[in-house]
Amino acid sequence: MIKVYIADDHSIVREGMRSLIESAPDMQVVGEAPDGDVALSEMAKCQPDVFLMDMSMPGCAGLQLIEVVRRQFPDVSILVLSMHREEHYATRTIRAGAKGFITKTRPRAELLEALRQVSRGELYITVELAHRLARETLTGEPDEQPHTRLTKREYEVFLSLAQGMTVGEVAAMLHLSSKTVSTHKARLMDKLGVSSLSALVRYAMSHELI
Repeated sequence: MIKVYIADDHSIVREGMRSLIESAPDMQVVGEAPDGDVALSEMAKCQPDVFLMDMSMPGCAGLQLIEVVRRQFPDVSILVLSMHREEHYATRTIRAGAKGFITKTRPRAELLEALRQVSRGELYITVELAHRLARETLTGEPDEQPHTRLTKREYEVFLSLAQGMTVGEVAAMLHLSSKTVSTHKARLMDKLGVSSLSALVRYAMSHELI
């Protein structure tokens, strides 16, 4: 029996995922949470095989949540379920330690197969993502969009600021000083070619990152 823990801040999504997973004879939902902080506090008790997580949630989330789960629960496979298109997040999530990435628009049967695959410790990625990862490995160059050239930490700060968090809030979430976050903010804005927070938000929205 594959034990799955669900983390998503939308209760309707969690209910839908729970219903789908429990309809499979080889799976069961052992817990669920509306954010990463609750999930981390419950994981040791629930002992799931797979952590099914949304990328955008309150508290510890995104790439940071993937890294924390990988560090604290190395035997748990992570499958990212996201509303964002694959090209925006998938490569970074796999590099951060997730075993798979699937969008919420994919067929229900595909999600179940993805859960089965990552539970075996295998990667679950589309053919398109496999080609992208292979191309980047061979050339050493990521896609040409400016945000793909951000470091992992810059990307986390970028998304947090774009979603309305203050520098202080980002610093607290990432366990950094406000000065360090401000430095990341200045560097990422330079790389993105934006000069204001409103322009940064517009950039994120135009590229469907938030």
